[in-house]
Amino acid sequence: MTLLRLFLSSALLFVATTLAYTQDFHQREAKPVEELLYQKDPTRAKSMFAKDRFLVLENLRTGKRTRFYKGDVFRFKTKDDTYYEDDLYEITDSSFVITSLNEVMNRYEYVEIKIKDVTRVYKYPKKKFHFGLANFSPFGYVLIEWAAWNVNPLQNSKLILAAGLTAASPLFTVLQNSLRSKKLRENYRLRVFQSF
Repeated sequence: MTLLRLFLSSALLFVATTLAYTQDFHQREAKPVEELLYQKDPTRAKSMFAKDRFLVLENLRTGKRTRFYKGDVFRFKTKDDTYYEDDLYEITDSSFVITSLNEVMNRYEYVEIKIKDVTRVYKYPKKKFHFGLANFSPFGYVLIEWAAWNVNPLQNSKLILAAGLTAASPLFTVLQNSLRSKKLRENYRLRVFQSF
């Protein structure tokens, strides 16, 4: 009986505190749009409200656009086969400025690059090769069959498939690294837009 009283009193206390701190939906104050935008993407919101320019990688076939704002890391390759992965500092009508590390002087410098000199844009950083326990996951099903149905792993027909997938797993990283860049030709173009 005392256990029941203890449970009821704790439940009553929980309901009372919950009701005291909750509000009805119609009494809540909505957050302003600016605050919501700053929470979701601070660099985009900063660019929108300051009416700054931003870079747009546009796919002309599908109409899909990827935006790069001031402060974003911009990865690209120029006509002279130089690869950059630096922060966007300033964007003008026909060029942009990045902050690049000068390894000789051991300091950051501003480098201005013309948009027409950019040949490739990389959307994601390059993935490194990792060969660990996750690469051997195709053997998991073979081990499950061995534990659950007593199928000998050496006589299992799926062993060859598991070995092939494990050996090919580094090739998936190579494939992902080759698909991460967009070459600026007739299907892709880099443009400058401005927020209004």
